[in-house]
Amino acid sequence: MRRLANPGSIQLPVPVTIGRGGFVPPLVLGALFGGFGLEVGLQVALATVIGVTAGTASLLVHELAHVRAARAVAGIRAVGISLFWLGAGASFEGAYRSGRDQVRVAAAGPLASFGVAAALLPILLTPIPETAKKLLFVVVLLNVVLAVANLIPASPMDGYRIVTGLLWSALGSERSARNLIRRVAKVWVGVEVVATAAVLVERPLLGAFMAIVGVSLFGQKLAVRSRSAHS
Repeated sequence: MRRLANPGSIQLPVPVTIGRGGFVPPLVLGALFGGFGLEVGLQVALATVIGVTAGTASLLVHELAHVRAARAVAGIRAVGISLFWLGAGASFEGAYRSGRDQVRVAAAGPLASFGVAAALLPILLTPIPETAKKLLFVVVLLNVVLAVANLIPASPMDGYRIVTGLLWSALGSERSARNLIRRVAKVWVGVEVVATAAVLVERPLLGAFMAIVGVSLFGQKLAVRSRSAHS
């Protein structure tokens, strides 16, 4: 892995490294912003640069929020943040002592992303150039999407950890919570496969999108397992 140097005098609480495929998220974000710029008549180069910088910063803010929340929780310790081909992830050592602690750390990322979006929204109401307003709106939208996507209750997303923590608190056992989620997940996967197949027949584009999202989540789960096994 390649470690990112801390810019200027900014001291991050944990090291940030670039793992396998870690350049993919910034490049994808840059391409998305560049495509948006081309669509609405903005400078493609400027939009691309903003996509790379603001997009990567949004990912790091999300993960740093997890790290900050973990510092107030006994039993676990954040050891680093890594960019990899499906996004970014914070690595921890130790184990949670309660479901409440797990919920606190897991929810910190989405809350931070929502917070960034909320902080930027008032700027859209100021008399700034229309070009800047359009790009800023995309950054706001990116953070909202980042927060909502991470709340999906599928491993290894934050939503899965939140649901597990809540069930852990309700059932009194992490094992009981995971067993219940596993049983529900098996049924849900079956429903999703049937639903995706049906949508593929009726609306191929929407069905393909659903299939890609499902494969991406499964791929991220495998990537997280692989990173944990080699850490």
